[in-house]
Amino acid sequence: MTTIVQSIGLKGLEGYKVKVEVQVMPGKESVCIVGLPDACVKESKERVVGALYSLDCEFPDKKVIVNLSPAEQRKNSPIFDLAMAIGMMKEVNYFQDKIPDDAAFLGALSLDGTIKPVEGMLPAVLAAKKEKVKRLYLPVIPDLPLTRIEGIDLYFVHSLAELLQTLSGQLSIPLQTEPQVSPSNLAIKQTPYI
Repeated sequence: MTTIVQSIGLKGLEGYKVKVEVQVMPGKESVCIVGLPDACVKESKERVVGALYSLDCEFPDKKVIVNLSPAEQRKNSPIFDLAMAIGMMKEVNYFQDKIPDDAAFLGALSLDGTIKPVEGMLPAVLAAKKEKVKRLYLPVIPDLPLTRIEGIDLYFVHSLAELLQTLSGQLSIPLQTEPQVSPSNLAIKQTPYI
C-alpha cells in the first residue's frame, strides 16, 4: 500500500503541486527520500522521525521510501516535512482518519512536533489556490498578509498533535473572519518567512 499526501513545491516565486508518496516495505530499517531532494530535504527524515518519536509513533524494522513527485523538479525546502510526517503516520496506521483528497500540507517540523513556517509560505499558499487545493494545513504565521482566500480554506495548526485532532474531528480550528482577499490583487512582499 502507498499513502499519498499533497504539498506544494517552489521554483523561485512559482509554485507547483507535489505528491508525497510514502511506502513501508520489508528491509533494513531506514528512511529514503527520492525525487531530486536537495540537502535540506534529505535532512527532513531526521526532523520527521524525531517529531514522530515525540508522539510515540515508532516505525517497525522496515524500510520507508518517500517519493516526491514530479521527480524531475528539484525539491529545495523543508516545506514538505509536514506532508511526509502525515504520510508516514498513515502508512504505519498511527491514525485511522482519512486524509482529505483535496487537502495539502505545508511546514517544517521541530523535533517536538511543532510546525514551523519556512521561506516562501505566501507564494506556496497562492500556488495551492492556483492548483485547486481546497484545504490547506499550514503553521501559524503571525506576519502572513492574508488569513482567507476565496475558494480555499486555511487551517493554521501549531503541532502534529493538533493537526491529528483536527483531521479526526476532535478539534475544530475556526477559520479567520477577516475580509477575503483575491490572490490576483495581492502584491507579494518579501519578509523572512514569506
